[in-house]
Amino acid sequence: MLNGFSGKSVFEYKNVEIIFLKHAGFKIKGSKVVYIDPYDIPPDSGLEKADYILVTHDHFDHLDLKSIHELSTPETTVVVPCGCLVEGFRTCELEPGKEDTLDGIRVKCVPAYNIGKSFHPPGKGVGWILEMDGVKIYHAGDTDYIPEMREIEVDVALLPVGGTYTMDLEDAKRAIEEIKAEKVIPMHFGALPETQVDVSVLKSDKVVILEPLYK
Repeated sequence: MLNGFSGKSVFEYKNVEIIFLKHAGFKIKGSKVVYIDPYDIPPDSGLEKADYILVTHDHFDHLDLKSIHELSTPETTVVVPCGCLVEGFRTCELEPGKEDTLDGIRVKCVPAYNIGKSFHPPGKGVGWILEMDGVKIYHAGDTDYIPEMREIEVDVALLPVGGTYTMDLEDAKRAIEEIKAEKVIPMHFGALPETQVDVSVLKSDKVVILEPLYK
């Protein structure tokens, strides 16, 4: 077990499973199978095929075509921000503030961006709020702590904490306090050299620290 980790990759909230794959990648399983930003998934992983794959932006560690191929079938729909091109797949485009209902799953597109650094300017990428089987999950994407987070009301929030390209641990603490979520799961740490942080400093009753399924 790694320092600060639960030793588990799966968190179950009511009737929905949240599996931390790696980096910012998650599998959300309820009545449908949804992946968000799957990255570096090994060939023949044995993971269930996706009904939907949500992509927050077009950087290589979030829009990973090999992983999308591994997890998709011809019926899989890839949901992307407007202007994010994913050729060869059935796609659905949304812009911040817009939402759609897909086979009973509600998907809302929300802002995600950096403040004071240029990696993710406003409009470059997004976050997603996914509502499935009565459970609302917020995947923040690559973002700093931003004012729009104060409007987020969900059951579970998936927040980047690794610094460099996203908020760091101190800003993550602020976001954890201000976002209206029952549970928070840190992400976007450890997979890249620039994101090595000690997530154990975030441990609390509200924070669930999962071990990534893939190293």
